[in-house]
Amino acid sequence: MSPTHNATADAKHTAAPIRDPGANGSLTAEPIRVPDAVEKFFGSPTPEFIRVPDVEKTFGIKRGHCYALIGAGAVKSVCLRKPGAKTGVRLVHFQSVRDYLAKQLA
Repeated sequence: MSPTHNATADAKHTAAPIRDPGANGSLTAEPIRVPDAVEKFFGSPTPEFIRVPDVEKTFGIKRGHCYALIGAGAVKSVCLRKPGAKTGVRLVHFQSVRDYLAKQLA
């Protein structure tokens, strides 16, 4: 260890080990509960729709790739704009992004 290493600071930033009964009682780091993280980010339980920049913040999917997924029909979205307006707001269906990512795991 270097002389500037602070063991007390490391102890504050590590997860407390917990017993995992499914793995013969071995130690593991406590998992992050995704619903809590989403609620903390959005201020409410899982939203039904989010904006494209929030897709990147929440899932790490870049803007261009998000629009490509929308264009391919892999992710559901809706564009809200007034009649005759050139611009609007694109809202992405939150659960459809989660479903798309779940399919990628298989």
